[in-house]
Amino acid sequence: MGVGGRHFDALIAAGAVAMLAAGVIATEVTATPTRAAAAVPADVVRTGALTAAAAPKLLAATSTSTIDKTLTAAIRGKLSYATAAGYGVVVDVAGRGRVVAVHPDTKIRPASTQKLFTTLPLLLANPDRRLVTQILAGGSIANGVLHGNLIVKSSGDPSLMLKHLSSLARQVHVAGIHRVTGELRVDIGSLSLATSHSGWQPGSVPYDVGPLSPFPVREDILSRSSSYLRHPTAGNLLALRRRLVNIGVHIVGGDRVVRRSSATHVLATHNSATMAELIRHTLLLSDNLYAESLLNIEKRWRVQRMIKDAQVSDSYATDGSGLSYSDYETARGEVKLLKYAARSPAAATLVASLPVGCRSGTLVDRFCDTIGEGMVWAKTGTLRYNRALSGYTYDGLGRRVTFSILTYGVRSLTSAAHAIDHAVLVMRHYKG
Repeated sequence: MGVGGRHFDALIAAGAVAMLAAGVIATEVTATPTRAAAAVPADVVRTGALTAAAAPKLLAATSTSTIDKTLTAAIRGKLSYATAAGYGVVVDVAGRGRVVAVHPDTKIRPASTQKLFTTLPLLLANPDRRLVTQILAGGSIANGVLHGNLIVKSSGDPSLMLKHLSSLARQVHVAGIHRVTGELRVDIGSLSLATSHSGWQPGSVPYDVGPLSPFPVREDILSRSSSYLRHPTAGNLLALRRRLVNIGVHIVGGDRVVRRSSATHVLATHNSATMAELIRHTLLLSDNLYAESLLNIEKRWRVQRMIKDAQVSDSYATDGSGLSYSDYETARGEVKLLKYAARSPAAATLVASLPVGCRSGTLVDRFCDTIGEGMVWAKTGTLRYNRALSGYTYDGLGRRVTFSILTYGVRSLTSAAHAIDHAVLVMRHYKG
């Protein structure tokens, strides 16, 4: 999509945020959320759903009394074509309250809607932050010789590409370095070296995502060799070494991954795009490597703190992308998160980052030539047996609609997507 199209999407999103801010947010009365601690049992691996052992108490009467049976029946009718074993649906309309709640507390794999949970804390913390990758001299320099180690300080930047490694190498050369007596080291600090997460399927790496690395380069798809898949950080450091050698910087020692270094003399620097831009890419394209790298940077505890602040219960994840078959969320929880985001300082940025029906990202081919075109802002989710869509739209009276549809045990992913889209179009027509 060109710059003009992206600008148009941004304008649409800006208008949506203004409407979101004007909408009345229904208050939900819930107990203090507790963190789920168990993974999805083996007997539900195929269907992708968990039945809650004890469903939370119903909302206060002011919320439950707003359920619209006609709308509920219409949405059920559309989802009957989803070829799914089951689903959870929650629909809230600003100024009207909760109008649909079908299996709202069924625990279902969220697929890539999990990225909403991963990215929102970073938007709330510092959307203008940039991830900085530096190369430093770990010793004295005399006559173009660095007597010590050449150290790469990694920030975990998932947008780092080979061209950026070439730029860093050129900067080192321009700084006058042509020989390094020590090693080429990458300092990863507290970033994890794990190349995958529990709950991922055997083929997840490299087919759904490259092997994870605290020093990712080109989304960690430089090679599909077994050695690279096991040690992507070493492979990425080797790619940098080759560029240094090609430009005339010879390193005597080998390569090493370390967790601390004391070097302060900066030779080269690369700054990423802003965190808001990285997250827009993550959500628009549902980029798994970006999501996992961002989780590696922010740490799980920040996500858990936000989940608690948003009063979301029955939420569990082992990763940041939603690839894990151990993850589960509920439709009620996803709507809570979206409403929490809508009243937060990150509202405008989040809406501008979501795919738009027939306009951008993973919704670019959906809702075209319907009243959903350009009027649905939502995160998609797809696994082998799951389809999901959670986000915002507007009903027939122009009221903000916050919705979540999570399906499981799906036999045809295409049929499920069509059924979900038709259910959202029912919301668009709603005037109750």
